[in-house]
Amino acid sequence: MATQDQLAAEKLAIAVAQAPAVIAAKATLKATWLAAAQATGGVSNEALTNLDEAVDETVFAYALSLASGDASAPKVVSFLAAPHNWYGMNVPGSRTTFDNPDTIYRKIPIDPASSYVLTGTVHAHKPVDFNFSLYSNTSATLSNLAGDQLSTNADGSFVINADSSSTGPGNHIQLVSGAASIFVRDTINEWGVQQFNSLAIKRVPSVSTQAQSADTLAATLAATLQTPAAAAQFVGYNTLGYAQPVNTLPAPSLGGTGGRLANQAATYSAFQLADDEALVVNVNLGGAKYFIAPAYGRWTITTDYINHTQTLNNAQAVPNPDGTYTFVVSPKDPGVYNWVDTVGLHQGFLNLRWQGLPATPAAVGPSATAQLVKLSDLGSVLPSTTKYVTAADRQAQLAARAASYASRYAP
Repeated sequence: MATQDQLAAEKLAIAVAQAPAVIAAKATLKATWLAAAQATGGVSNEALTNLDEAVDETVFAYALSLASGDASAPKVVSFLAAPHNWYGMNVPGSRTTFDNPDTIYRKIPIDPASSYVLTGTVHAHKPVDFNFSLYSNTSATLSNLAGDQLSTNADGSFVINADSSSTGPGNHIQLVSGAASIFVRDTINEWGVQQFNSLAIKRVPSVSTQAQSADTLAATLAATLQTPAAAAQFVGYNTLGYAQPVNTLPAPSLGGTGGRLANQAATYSAFQLADDEALVVNVNLGGAKYFIAPAYGRWTITTDYINHTQTLNNAQAVPNPDGTYTFVVSPKDPGVYNWVDTVGLHQGFLNLRWQGLPATPAAVGPSATAQLVKLSDLGSVLPSTTKYVTAADRQAQLAARAASYASRYAP
């Protein structure tokens, strides 16, 4: 992950995000989010304490996107990440609109009239799922190249040609009219073991370009933040989360709009929990290779998933004997291993996701149910095989989690 392009982009994005014009423009984005949230679901005083942090991280995500170059000389830069410190930089978080700690996201700007060559390596301990999605400028998916469709050499290396031709040798992405970026997702469920793919891109033929200054990018970002499009994803997902009663889960749906992964099943919902309440969530994987149960704050981002079990995937959680999973979502520790910790938050969102679904749908597809219960009543609704933990067990679980994450940003 620590490529020269990544480090340079982070350094540039820090300067862009700190520009006075960008700081002033954040107010417009914040006001739009707040109005949308107040109109749908309401906003607690607790949620207000996290609003500035969420706006700051979204703005930094925009800054990183601008710092990744343009279609004439694109760079591979990851974002939607938690704050991290490496190579002498304190890098702000860039989490926005349902970030996933199991996934690194890389958005590469492209011009459909140009040609590009992506090169990379799938390492020995490869991601459980990865995808190359061709996006329009509104993040509509135009096509998707899944990892199991990618041809690699014996050493894991690969080449993808991206151009306007309808077919091409080997791995190929057709750049159709309206294409604006290639959005890459690498997803792991065994932190510290599985490795994200290496990736680079070059335009063919290459052109000589002059990098835009931090001042120029700041002016662009400040103008962008004051447009309705800047808040569109939050507004859309906020509406989606409150499209059904709180503490319920609609049936999972496949694909969709708003930048969702085309071959992923997902369900969205808002939660509202008291200190003595929990949601018991029962999940069937439906043959998926990967599943995650994450809790988000009111502003659709995680808070501290490194030191808390704010997200649990199918490798981190303990399954039931029949292969299903049962999770307890609550602000207070329920004493069960599969605790999705809201990190003290009482209002927020759930966004359950299934990836790596079988080509032939399983007899029983992805599903999830949620039941609101009192913490004191958990024993009457949890499976008899539920794994419970002591305080020492919990500390060991959290220590192992933090250690497995630490290698991600180790120099």
